[in-house]
Amino acid sequence: MKAVILAGGFGTRLRPLSSTRPKPMIPVLGKPNLQYILEALEKVPEIDEVILSVHYMRGEIREFIDEKMSDYPKDIRFVNDPMPLETGGALKNVEDYVSDDFLVIYGDVFTNFGYRELIKAHEENEGLITVAVTKVYDPERFGVIEVEENGKVLHFEEKPKRPKSNLVDAGIYMVNKKVLGEIPKGKEVYFEREILPKFVERGEVFAYRMPKGTYWVDLGTPEDFFYAHQIALDEMARENGYFHIAESAEVPEDVEIQGPVYIDKGVKIGRGVKIKAYSYIGPNTVVEDRAYIKRSVLIGSDIIRERAELKDTILGEGVVVGRDVIIKENAVIGDYAKIYDGLVIYGAKVLPWKKVEEYEAYIKIKLDPTKVRPGQYPDRCPLGLPECIYKKFKAIAGEKPPCDECIENQWLF
Repeated sequence: MKAVILAGGFGTRLRPLSSTRPKPMIPVLGKPNLQYILEALEKVPEIDEVILSVHYMRGEIREFIDEKMSDYPKDIRFVNDPMPLETGGALKNVEDYVSDDFLVIYGDVFTNFGYRELIKAHEENEGLITVAVTKVYDPERFGVIEVEENGKVLHFEEKPKRPKSNLVDAGIYMVNKKVLGEIPKGKEVYFEREILPKFVERGEVFAYRMPKGTYWVDLGTPEDFFYAHQIALDEMARENGYFHIAESAEVPEDVEIQGPVYIDKGVKIGRGVKIKAYSYIGPNTVVEDRAYIKRSVLIGSDIIRERAELKDTILGEGVVVGRDVIIKENAVIGDYAKIYDGLVIYGAKVLPWKKVEEYEAYIKIKLDPTKVRPGQYPDRCPLGLPECIYKKFKAIAGEKPPCDECIENQWLF
């Protein structure tokens, strides 16, 4: 049996993290998500070959497989999409390499689900497709599924405004090769929007509910990325204690750590540093004296200067954060960006390799977007910025109005 990992997407909503790496290579606790998937498939004896459907930054994925997974015990085949084909078109593109029934996994799914359970469920029902489903709190973001008692899928709707269920498509399927015969070749086709509903109407789709205790995260946004780290840190705390410090890390005795916290190999921590719960500090990162880190993810090789404060923040690889810098409110800093001393960044996204030397950003006003337009600013900053900083932001935004994409994504450009 073959397992197909769909790893060709652009990861647009994950930018700027996905600007410099393909989405399946987004790391959780320092390990690419693709590696988690491959390690789980290694435990499934039915699978003899893994097919990687790739397009965007496929060289990065191939390099990772060649260097880090060279001793992987199962065969790995690369199938390149010549153009963006979306999920359905990408499946059609692997038609020549799959057997009668095959496993499909979206490359942005972070989970501890046992894939073998889905294989067995598919063998026991009479459907052409068996979809893994899970319960979520925000089903309107996903494909919502209604299921009969026998597991047959009654209704499927992608991202409904008024969900009728909190059961959603988990992006993991068992698929019969007959399904591919109804997908046009070389065209952009969405499997979950165009193909799956068609087979649901015919009564040929069954659902398998993920067992209780199974975690599942769609790594679609920076918020999802951070949530995956929360889950991973909680798992670490249950198994190995509330914090992990690699043997090669240097952590002085006066450093205050409140777990769960993970400090990776080669990290150097200065004196008087405070590291609070749900923080991950990636390999070879340097944190200088009296810095403060809380609920933040530092991917690795970052430099945090003296007295810098990071809270609810994601830093890409190789980021330099200057002295006395404050970064908060779900800010995301792209790889190798540099934030100069004394700046304050609230809830913005910084492009990779950007040098931020002064307040040059428009901050998206977190109010009703139908009532707030560029050029209209409240007297007081709704984010709680100091008055002097907010006035400077308003003046800059008035001189250089941002484009719609910058407003939508809160780019600091």
